Amino acid sequence: MRKINLAPEIKFLVSLALLVAILAFAFWLSVAASDNQYVQEIITRYGYFGIFAAAVVSGFNLVVPIPAVSFIPALIESGLNFWTTILILSLGMTIADVAAYILGRAGRGVFSHALNQKVMQRLNKLRDKHQYLPLGIIFLFASIVPFPNEIIVVPLGFLRYRMTYLIGAVFLGNIIFNTLYSKGFLELFRILY
Repeated sequence: MRKINLAPEIKFLVSLALLVAILAFAFWLSVAASDNQYVQEIITRYGYFGIFAAAVVSGFNLVVPIPAVSFIPALIESGLNFWTTILILSLGMTIADVAAYILGRAGRGVFSHALNQKVMQRLNKLRDKHQYLPLGIIFLFASIVPFPNEIIVVPLGFLRYRMTYLIGAVFLGNIIFNTLYSKGFLELFRILY
């Protein structure tokens, strides 16, 4: 049986189409939430727990990043508090980032035997030399880049950076990201609707 190898361009287009479909669904849901009592009841029923679960899933997904923050207009239209929603989204995403960090750290135990001893020594020296640089990098990445934080968190776990330092930077970055993007989605919703 032949394996089908999709070109990177096709994979990108499929991912882009899925992202556009998710955003379109989020916009439709926002319109429905403002006009439909049933949709508002569903959102209110699952409320903050549903937001938290969606944030964990969206925060730990490298294949198709699902932007849970794109549903903020529907959540706000259903009567949920903006800042509580932002904090819960950020907490869920941070928990997903901690899980990714733990996977990266566990991966070191699995793959360190396969790596050359000199490579491991260089990685350890790099970590010791730049203890605080990753805090700024992960903070900026989590604050403004709309890609999963796992891209950086997993390698930091592999390098055994201190998780206690990283959690604060990731959480604050997630708060800024969710605030900026939700304000953007709310403004877009206001303009289009």
